[in-house]
Amino acid sequence: MRSLRFAIAKNAISNVMRGAASAVVAIVLPHFLTHALGRDQFAGWALMLQLAAYANYLDFGLQTAVARYLAGALERNDRVERDRLLSSATTMLTGGGVLAICLLGIVAWQLPHLFHTAPQSLIGEIRAGVIILGIAAAIGLALSAYTGVLVGMQRNELPALAAGSSRILGAIAVVVAATHYTQSLAWLALWLGIFNVAGGVIQYVIAKRLLGDYRFRWSALDGATTKALVRYCAELSVWSFGMLLVSGLDVTIVGLFNFRATGAYSIAATLIIFFTGLNGAAFSAMLAPVAVMQARHEYARIERLVLVTTRLGSYLSMAVVIFTFLFGETLVRMWVGASYLSITLPVLKILVIAQAIRLTGNAFGTMLVGMGYQRYGIVPALVEGVSNLLLSVVGMIYLGPAGVAWATLIAAVIALAVLIFFVMRRIQEVRIRLWSFVAQGLFVPFVPFLPLCLWIAVRDLCSESFPIPSGFAFVLTTVLSLLTVALIKRGIDGAQRLRN
Repeated sequence: MRSLRFAIAKNAISNVMRGAASAVVAIVLPHFLTHALGRDQFAGWALMLQLAAYANYLDFGLQTAVARYLAGALERNDRVERDRLLSSATTMLTGGGVLAICLLGIVAWQLPHLFHTAPQSLIGEIRAGVIILGIAAAIGLALSAYTGVLVGMQRNELPALAAGSSRILGAIAVVVAATHYTQSLAWLALWLGIFNVAGGVIQYVIAKRLLGDYRFRWSALDGATTKALVRYCAELSVWSFGMLLVSGLDVTIVGLFNFRATGAYSIAATLIIFFTGLNGAAFSAMLAPVAVMQARHEYARIERLVLVTTRLGSYLSMAVVIFTFLFGETLVRMWVGASYLSITLPVLKILVIAQAIRLTGNAFGTMLVGMGYQRYGIVPALVEGVSNLLLSVVGMIYLGPAGVAWATLIAAVIALAVLIFFVMRRIQEVRIRLWSFVAQGLFVPFVPFLPLCLWIAVRDLCSESFPIPSGFAFVLTTVLSLLTVALIKRGIDGAQRLRN
């Protein structure tokens, strides 16, 4: 039990460090680029990054599949299966990279017709940037199988170091170029792309050293292995497509209707991606251990792991929500300046609540993927994705950028309800009771923050006529929240002792 906890904690910390590096890049770049570039140029930069990022969805879940199946092959010391798995996955990912270049080339060609509100003077730069970043993403796709190798070997610290350092160096190069040498979006994209590719190459070299005698061989391509990967990834790809509809199209939708608002919306979306990325990075550490526990038929341990991580994740989500409502305005002003405040802050507040709701099911969803049951996640993912897409278009038309954020919030509530009432009861091996999940994921994490939530609501409603000094109220509600946390923890510990 101790070794499992250590492995999960180590991998979670490593993944969070990797996500933190990406988050630093996502946060630092807007701070400098909003000052170095004009508003339209920054909007073009945000749109360019969003379009190029679509190439990552052509991973089709193969990196996750490699991590899962390789963990089992290494557990059995089956080198033949290992070689078949990696050779097949690398070939498929290379095909995905070629497809990414073709699709992004079509988008770049049709750019003036798709984003007709964008200044014509920027179209050429955005087009070149999309192509450059698309090629870099395609190369990264081909190399991403070896990220899966390192994760499957539970050496998450290695991709964290390689990917994290390359992204930070790429961001430094972009900032130096933009502030001292050029404001060309194409040149900035080139610097970012070079370092992203370097991170993938480093992971490839490390993985090859750890695998020892592995060599890519055409003869190792195996029809049965390829079919197993396709079956696994077909379901995971539908899930990823749903996630694309949820969070991957918002900036693009805003850009289609109002190009100038693209940058302001992307700033709020960047903070959400930062939070979601750290959350997802931490939870992805469960994948390999869940696969191992499933192979050992330790389903009770999987249940406990899901409930505990759900509660901890929801505590973090609530803390982020409170922080955003308390300090969001100051944060945005310091980060990108007051000119973006009117759009970015309302969108940020709505999105942070939406993500807190949808991330409640993150641990359960990770468990499904780790056990190979991702097909059960298809329905909530598609329901959330389709409802988010339709509501986002309607919201953008009638409410502007804030309407897109409201669509995300409504879709998150719908998806969580589908997960709780439709999916959970269909998992036979890991029986998570409805009341246990709701208590651990929603009620227990929310109650300690209730005093702070009430104070924020009263403060915003009363504005200047708030009857209690702000500092005193904040301290009082924080103390009440901490006391509530202590009481709830004591109750949970007592209940666990009774069960044992």
